[in-house]
Amino acid sequence: MLKHSTRRWLAGLGVAGAFVAASATPAYAADPLVIVAWDTLIAPNHSTYNFIAPYIEGEGKLEKATLDLDLSEVDDIATFELATTLWECAPAQQKTLHCESLPNEWGVTSLDYHLTAKPDAKPGRKAELGIKATGGGQTATRSVTVTIAEGVDLQSDPEVSLDAAPGETAGLTGDVVRNSGDNPARGVVLRMQNDHLSPYAGNFSNCEYVEYLATICTFDTELKPNRSYRLSDKLPVKLDKSARTGIELENYVDWWTKDDWALVANDPDFPVPPGKPGTGEKLTLVEEPPARQASVPQTDVDRWNNFTVVNVKVGGDNPADLAAVGSTNSGKVGDKVKVKAGWTNLGPATVDAWRLDGPIVTVAIPKGTEAIEVSEECAPYDKDGKDPWDPWEHGGEPGADLYGCLAAGDPEAGVSGSYPFVLRIDELTGETSGKVVTHLDADPKAENNVAAIVIKRGAGNPGAPDDGGEGGGDGGSLPITGDSTALVAGIGVVLLAAGGAGYLVARRRRTRFVA
Repeated sequence: MLKHSTRRWLAGLGVAGAFVAASATPAYAADPLVIVAWDTLIAPNHSTYNFIAPYIEGEGKLEKATLDLDLSEVDDIATFELATTLWECAPAQQKTLHCESLPNEWGVTSLDYHLTAKPDAKPGRKAELGIKATGGGQTATRSVTVTIAEGVDLQSDPEVSLDAAPGETAGLTGDVVRNSGDNPARGVVLRMQNDHLSPYAGNFSNCEYVEYLATICTFDTELKPNRSYRLSDKLPVKLDKSARTGIELENYVDWWTKDDWALVANDPDFPVPPGKPGTGEKLTLVEEPPARQASVPQTDVDRWNNFTVVNVKVGGDNPADLAAVGSTNSGKVGDKVKVKAGWTNLGPATVDAWRLDGPIVTVAIPKGTEAIEVSEECAPYDKDGKDPWDPWEHGGEPGADLYGCLAAGDPEAGVSGSYPFVLRIDELTGETSGKVVTHLDADPKAENNVAAIVIKRGAGNPGAPDDGGEGGGDGGSLPITGDSTALVAGIGVVLLAAGGAGYLVARRRRTRFVA
């Protein structure tokens, strides 16, 4: 699983070109070829990262594509540099670049690139980057507007923390922004992305909550160069009553110039949907001078230093009791029998399974048997090995003696997870058993953290196993699994990938839950 440091790095990733087109369904003739590309602002003598993504709208997989880029206008104000190894490009003619996609298991990926504005480029000047794409027997065109902008540098603390108990409302720290550039910043936008267990609980009139995405606060304050500004009130979040004591909830706060945010909010393909503004007082920045109108657009020249990870450590006394679930079956040498391993959350807290750094359970296969069919949520586990556990690449591999299994989401109290196995009995002189062991920090009841998987001598019984008498589980049939394959696009990508808060595409298989 991802370490906290890895998730923090991903949260600050300023790369928006994580578009993947993948599907097992062939393209339909009605599905058009589409180009996704964002307009961009660049300060003189600075660079920005951008992308061009051709894809088949719908569920079609684009296997191959070409891009022809007209750089004739852009060359006057900026230099263009490729930032990908999945495309091969060569000049077709003067100031024109012809690019062909290279083979890739996911289909055609985005063409990523850097634009660096020339030192003498005048703020306010614009240029069009022309794009022509071909693929799937179709052609599409688009242009990207490149605008030279005045540079500012918004900064905030990279990481802060606070403590709060389940059910409490707490004010987030990390409420300071600094303009470290040479130009005043004429208004700023704050974006807050919350852990679902610590949602926004404010009612400020200049803050809009966009459901499931973010809270957006707009300020008209002019931030003077080399000055810091603090929010007049802390942004409140309310911890869910099911939050488990001892975990950390990561919330992200980042700052934008108004012009940078406008590119995201008003994107023609995936505009930010309207949010719900508060009805209370206005949230302000202290030491607010009179605002003035901008004569040229402004852009943040370093988006890596304007976001803050706010870690809310959950206190109180609200643990989760995770009980192991085993099963029993019978057979003779040569039989193939089904067993299951699992867990039940006895509460009272929710188990934040996706935050765990290792498996939620380990499963030791009974001696004398071999796992020949394995749940895809389980992978061979060697806690002392160089790579002890990799469920993404090795999920479902047979033949191991010990498995680690993952769980998706946040199972609430009363929810169970189950992992089916098919065992071949190679040797059986008497009853044999393996173990299911749960792994959850601060579990208050160690006595129910281990359950047995028992194989008894008897008539062959290849069907569903009996419950081990220790909790639930869905048992029986193998789960439906497989990779979810689709184009990653839309407003979720815009909000999570643009600028100062990136997003992660992870191949995560489904775990079966029963309440």
